[in-house]
Amino acid sequence: MNMALMFPVVCILTLSLLSPIQGNAIVPHEFCGGSLFIENSVVIDVPPHHENCVWEIQTDQDYVLVFDLVQQDWNFEQAKEFLAIHDGLGEDSPILRRENQKHHEVGLTANPEFNRYIYSTGSVAQVRIKNAPTSLLKLRIQKAVDCPFSIGVESQCGRVVDEFSCYCATFTKRSQPSQTLFCNNNQMKLLSIETYAEEQAIYAAWGTTIYFWTSGSDVYSEGTWIWESTGARLYPGYANWATFEPNNNENSEDCLMILNGWYDYACSSTFDAICEVHPPNSTVVTTTQLSPTTITLTPTTAP
Repeated sequence: MNMALMFPVVCILTLSLLSPIQGNAIVPHEFCGGSLFIENSVVIDVPPHHENCVWEIQTDQDYVLVFDLVQQDWNFEQAKEFLAIHDGLGEDSPILRRENQKHHEVGLTANPEFNRYIYSTGSVAQVRIKNAPTSLLKLRIQKAVDCPFSIGVESQCGRVVDEFSCYCATFTKRSQPSQTLFCNNNQMKLLSIETYAEEQAIYAAWGTTIYFWTSGSDVYSEGTWIWESTGARLYPGYANWATFEPNNNENSEDCLMILNGWYDYACSSTFDAICEVHPPNSTVVTTTQLSPTTITLTPTTAP
């Protein structure tokens, strides 16, 4: 073999051994097995000629992994002949299925969109390609928060807005500062509403007839509204004030409550609340946004 041609190949392989995949990426077809670290989102392309491949998947501690098949014409029931996702890295780790996962309450109405996802119970999992699929499979793996069963007896938690975040409604009435403390004590934040879609998903889950505190406030400067949970200003940005709101009635309404629209209310009033938690820097990623040029990985050999 020509040594001049051989050297670049060796260099590429050596570089690929240095670090796992990070960020948003597509794993190209030529790779069969390896160790992936999920910072945000990765898509593994599994072409028809791949079999006996093993991927070891990890993310940050205290987070979990969420899996879905990108193509609409594939689901995990159809794909189980070709791939298995194991909850852990051991040879005897259980296979993840919808029926053996933690079942979270998702409010008054469950969103069927989230039935396509399966979740690990910890920060590691293993993907085994057993047989070559009949057509290209695209397996997306994302980092997600570990959504609790509840944050108290009178609460409901679930994947309400997207597949990697968690929202919990608490139906114990408290003042807005007390609800802020309650959320913080449960490693969550009092709700901040950033988009119309987020607000509508919350109403779809819990209805439009319940008073919920949010972290919106102008207590520090009248008329300058901020989300206390994030420090971000409402303006410029999304807002959905009800007619004639905010009105600062009796010059004492400095906190933002939602009831199919936004209202300013006295922060000492007692209402229910919604807590939320998201992975850091989480974004919704589509395959058209992912770039295969960001790939570095650690190859392994299937047993």
